[in-house]
Amino acid sequence: MKLTIKRENFLKALNYVNQIIPSKSVDNLLMNFLLKVTDENVIITGTDSNISTQYKISKKDKDNNDVIINSEPGEIQIPASYFLDIVSKLSGNIITLTLIDTNYLNISDDITNYNLITKDAAEYPDVDFNIPENNSGFTILFSDLKKLYNATAFAAAKKGPKTYYYGINVFAKNNKLYFLATDSYRMARLDIPVADQNADFSFICPCKALEMVSKISDLGLCTIYFDNQKAIFKSDDVILSTTLYNGSFPVVEQMIPPSFPYSLTVDSDEFLLAADRVRIIAAAEDNNCKVRITINRDNGVTMFSKSTNYGNSEEIIKKVSYTLPDDQDIFEIVFNVEYAIEAVKALDSKTVTFVFSAPTRLFMIKNDDPENIQILTPIRLYNYGE
Repeated sequence: MKLTIKRENFLKALNYVNQIIPSKSVDNLLMNFLLKVTDENVIITGTDSNISTQYKISKKDKDNNDVIINSEPGEIQIPASYFLDIVSKLSGNIITLTLIDTNYLNISDDITNYNLITKDAAEYPDVDFNIPENNSGFTILFSDLKKLYNATAFAAAKKGPKTYYYGINVFAKNNKLYFLATDSYRMARLDIPVADQNADFSFICPCKALEMVSKISDLGLCTIYFDNQKAIFKSDDVILSTTLYNGSFPVVEQMIPPSFPYSLTVDSDEFLLAADRVRIIAAAEDNNCKVRITINRDNGVTMFSKSTNYGNSEEIIKKVSYTLPDDQDIFEIVFNVEYAIEAVKALDSKTVTFVFSAPTRLFMIKNDDPENIQILTPIRLYNYGE
C-alpha cells in the first residue's frame, strides 16, 4: 500500500472520523482508524461500536484539483490518536504513506519520517453501513438539519435512568420534519416543512451521531435511511451509521397549558447579559442555578438570586413589556437560569417572549416562529426572597 496525498484534505478527513474514536476502550481496536486505499479514493473508517463513520477522499476536489497524487491499493489499521497527531504536525503540504513489511507504515513529507506500527485490516471490528432493505431514504438539506439540531440538542439529557432521553426524537408527520429533545425538566422542539408529503416515521437518535452529521457540511443534501435498530446518514463523501434508542417521548401538545395569562417580552441580548450577571451568585453553590423573576405592575421586572454563603444579586431588566391579569399586580416564578439562557440562545431572535400559566406550572419561551417550542419547568421554592 502506498499513498501520496495533500495533507490538508487528509487531515480534514482524519479530524472528522476521530470524533467517534474513544480515548479509552476495553477493545483496543476501537481506538484505531481503518485506512483503505483504492485506485479511485481513500476511505477512513472509525467506530465506537455504537456509532460508525466513513469519510471518502476522492482523487480530485470540487474544483478539479488533484488531492490524491499517487496511490497503490491496500488496507491497514493504525492507532488513531498517534496517526492524527503526526499528520497534524508535519510541515509539508504533501505527505506520503508507505506500508513496509506488512506491519510498519512510513509517514513522510520529505522532511520528517515516522514509522508507525500497524495492524491487519482483517482484525478490525465489523461495521455495518448497509442500507436497510425496502428503504428509499428521506432527504434533507444539511442547513436544515443543522438548524433543527442546534435548536434542540442542548435540551437532551446528560444523565438519568431514561437513556433514550440522551437522544433526539426525529419524526415526520403532517408534511413536517421534527426534532424533539427533553431531559424531563425542559423540552425543545423545532420543525420544518418537507417536500415528501407521505413521510411518516419516528426514531430516537443519539445526540452524538446527530452532532457529527451536523458537522459534515453546511451545503448539499443528507439522505437518512433507518429501520428499528439503526439509522444511516449519507452524503457524497461521508456515511454515518448509528444504533437507535428505544423509548417513548412525551407529546408536546398534551403538556402545554390551555392559556398563559402572564407574559414577558424582553430584548434577547438584554436578558442574556442580565442572566449572565445574576447567575454568578445563582451558580455559587447550587447546581440548579435558581433565579426568581418578578413582574411588578408598579416597579417593573427584576431578576434575583441568592446564596447562603455568598450573598445575593438583583438585576432590573429593561427593554421589556409584560401582561398581568387585571386583578393581579405581581407575578413571581423561580427557574433554572442556565436552562433559560440556552433556550433564548436557541431561539436566535432579537426579542423573545416568556409566557406563564402559573408559578408552579411549566412555561414557554418563544419567538415569532410558532414551531420553535422551548418549554421549561419551574422550581417550586417557598420564601425565595431577600
